[in-house]
Amino acid sequence: LVAQGNAEILYAGVNSAGGEFAQQNIPGAFGIDYQFVNESAIDFFVDAGVNTIRVPFLLERMCPLETGLGRTLNETYFEEFQKAVNYITMQGAYAILDAHNYMRYNDPSMQPFSGSIIGNSSDSSAATTEQLASFWSELATRFVSNPNVIFGIMNEPHDMPTSLVLTNDQAMIDAIRQAGAQQLILVPGNGFTGGHRWLNTTCDLDCAPNSDVLTAIKDPQNNFAFDMHLYFDNDTSGTHEECTLAAPANLVPVTEWLQENNYTAFLSEFGAGANPTCFQTLNNTIKWMEQNPEWIGWTYWAAGPLWG
Repeated sequence: LVAQGNAEILYAGVNSAGGEFAQQNIPGAFGIDYQFVNESAIDFFVDAGVNTIRVPFLLERMCPLETGLGRTLNETYFEEFQKAVNYITMQGAYAILDAHNYMRYNDPSMQPFSGSIIGNSSDSSAATTEQLASFWSELATRFVSNPNVIFGIMNEPHDMPTSLVLTNDQAMIDAIRQAGAQQLILVPGNGFTGGHRWLNTTCDLDCAPNSDVLTAIKDPQNNFAFDMHLYFDNDTSGTHEECTLAAPANLVPVTEWLQENNYTAFLSEFGAGANPTCFQTLNNTIKWMEQNPEWIGWTYWAAGPLWG
């Protein structure tokens, strides 16, 4: 992929969604409610030139509700997740560990809006920032020796103070590095981590623009990229078949911000319907990322074993 386009893209692939499915059924049954990968599909993608698979998991399955967010894992769920990650990385591809929880924990039944915001001190049922860091310390320890693992520390935080996103992001980064892991970390922002509104206020709850707040992120390994999403329908929700032609022009402001601050970004979710306008927008967006070295990778939404 890189050679064909003279691209700066280092990582190109798909999401293998499924480990977070049937979130109303906790813990759920493997192969019925959730599943991480289909091995023959992974082989297909790798043979086609894909080198990165994003693998979503659900925190409430990984960390049982009875013990809470932290170091105690559901080993049955983890074992299936580990099998998927190991299969991907043994093919020479990268596996993104994607905590698909919207910076929330304890009730995923109506994602993305249910559950307590992690680190919200005014909610007595909320998991703490320290518990979130403890979880990532444990998970990073388990994958510390696999160089093809990428840490996707949280999917799509939203409707919370951007300062809290920063606090939680920094705690997760610190925990991963203190565990000895040196691999790439993908760092999300507020507002469903939308790249098209990275420089904008995204809600009325002290949601300052990510561009104003997340410059405070520190990584002792200096091995992180900002994790961004973008969909091509009229409200950028990814729920409509028709696309607009707003992209990639709507990525110009954040690309300029990345360049000015010497940052990189990874578009870990983007998607389009199957029609000519969508194909045009999709191709133009991929070309934009190839032509702008601030974008180091992308994973399309979505593939996965339970889509049908």
